Amino acid sequence: MATRVPSEARRRLLKRGAFGAASLAAVAVAAGATTTSGAARPSTSGTTTMRLLGRGWHVDAKDGKLPTKGERYAVYGELVDGKGDTVGEFFSQNVGVDSPFHITGEGTGAFEIHTLSLPGGTIVGVGVGGGRERNYAIVGGTGKYTGARGSYLARQDTYGLGGDGKAEILLTLLD
Repeated sequence: MATRVPSEARRRLLKRGAFGAASLAAVAVAAGATTTSGAARPSTSGTTTMRLLGRGWHVDAKDGKLPTKGERYAVYGELVDGKGDTVGEFFSQNVGVDSPFHITGEGTGAFEIHTLSLPGGTIVGVGVGGGRERNYAIVGGTGKYTGARGSYLARQDTYGLGGDGKAEILLTLLD
């Protein structure tokens, strides 16, 4: 006799499975970017830096509250240059986490997968943390950013969580 899962519970289970698979894929991409011949070393051939500003930074979260452990939420906004001209889009999928060790002193935070959609391609970043200022690893890209690696600092002040909807992203791409 087959056990039938109610459709709402099934949808919830499928969504969690899809998000878990995406998280594992991002971790696998990040792991594939490391070398196996010893400790990773920074590139000495140079770097490219980019400063992007964000406007209209919004969060889609339940009840407009900071998500708790296991809750998913999305953030999105426009990417602009220093003159205020639109140069792309930002969006992320996030899940609340809670470290029982509180190593960072922040406790509850989020695991985040970012996509920066820019002219000529995208940059994908991954990170974890809490607060308005966080660091992320660049784990890849598409188009002219294929094989991108590096890191970035993101300062996000999101509408829906008491912020003014502005952001600043300081990218360091390794050549």
